[in-house]
Amino acid sequence: MLILKKLSPLFLILAVVGDFSLPYYLGRSYPGFDQMTMIISQLGETTSPVQASFNNGSVVTGTLFVLSSFGVYSFFQIESKRLSQILAGAIALYGFGDCILTGLVHINESASFFSPAYFLHAAFSGISMVAMMFVPLLLAYQASLKQQKAASIFYSVCLIGSILSLILFAAYYLPIIGGLLSSTRGFWQRLSLFFLYLPALSIALRQLKRMQLQ
Repeated sequence: MLILKKLSPLFLILAVVGDFSLPYYLGRSYPGFDQMTMIISQLGETTSPVQASFNNGSVVTGTLFVLSSFGVYSFFQIESKRLSQILAGAIALYGFGDCILTGLVHINESASFFSPAYFLHAAFSGISMVAMMFVPLLLAYQASLKQQKAASIFYSVCLIGSILSLILFAAYYLPIIGGLLSSTRGFWQRLSLFFLYLPALSIALRQLKRMQLQ
């Protein structure tokens, strides 16, 4: 457990950087893959030439998120046990629901929303992203209590940015509006992840800073 606590910031940084960069890295080996229009999970479909690499990479980054949660819990436990439980739980749930399950549950390109595999993937992915939004929400609240205005604004912007981006991404499934957003569907998904990952990255940096002071 002590080793996990010490390696937690490294695991979290690797998870964030690895998961965010994975579609860009693998997309270069997928002829015709468009980062602006295509969603990330399409890299793991049965028709994808990088399916195995994407699925394995998702399992690895998801495992790193889960492992990092032990250190996150220990880091925030000093301030609040409830806060540490929610933050660590959110990061672990995200790693499992949005990354590990993505790598383990394979969906076909033609699968409908109501097919078991597609529904499981979509449901857990949505739940995981909502859980991850509690990270900037609680960190913004914590910063406001400590009168740390800059930190509070930073986390608030990350929260609002992730929510708005996710709404625009999900709006693709709506009639009429969806057609207008079809050319930017992939962009909104990646932008939402960008705003979600910034607070997680800040936690890792805060952990490293505390370690240097000890």
